Amino acid sequence: MQLQETIYKRQSVRSYSDTPLDENILDEINEFIKNLKVLNPNIKWSYEIVGKDKIKTIMPWKAPHYILMYSEESENYNENIGFIFQQLDLYLQTMGIGSCWLGMLSPKQIKDSNQKYVIGMSFGKPSGQIIRNKEDFKRKELDEISDYGDEKLVPAQFAPSAGNSQPWYFTHNDDGSYNIYRQKLGFLQRKLYAKFNLVDIGIALAHMYISNEETFSFYIDENAQNVKDFSYIGTFKI
Repeated sequence: MQLQETIYKRQSVRSYSDTPLDENILDEINEFIKNLKVLNPNIKWSYEIVGKDKIKTIMPWKAPHYILMYSEESENYNENIGFIFQQLDLYLQTMGIGSCWLGMLSPKQIKDSNQKYVIGMSFGKPSGQIIRNKEDFKRKELDEISDYGDEKLVPAQFAPSAGNSQPWYFTHNDDGSYNIYRQKLGFLQRKLYAKFNLVDIGIALAHMYISNEETFSFYIDENAQNVKDFSYIGTFKI
């Protein structure tokens, strides 16, 4: 199964076998990460793969492996991390490996004081099913997430997000590019999702990239139009 196909089949996995993955599989994962496309090439980022003894979480379940993601704090660094590691999330599921983005996770010890811990992901052999049917996704309609229902945005429509909040909104520009915005949050939503929704935006952009690998590009347009109740994040072409 290809990454693009997995967009419409993946699901977050929260039940794992305790058996760790073989070292050769972990080597393959590390090799894949080396070649991931980034959203912002000027941001330094890093990661580490650790066991459950190296993490703190309030989740009642555990996985044999966790990816802890770090970044220097720079423009779009949260989006950059989401963009990079959603490619990995889909790749893991093509290998039959379950995975789940985890906001309520932190390392017991920070790896690098020059970079900030951003978010983590669990992964391992799943105890149950790791794919679902397209109709099982609960997602907003296309005309709820964009200025009109453009079928080209379907990959972003299927992106996972914190609490399934789906915070993205798209507008079309005359030159064929798209602006992506994040929904402005209320007080309670800010406390729950503020940072994670920026990661979510990167995840949605990763789906757009994976579906348009040869033509995708991302940049900041200083003259981008303001949209009520939304904050501008960036512009992309596909």
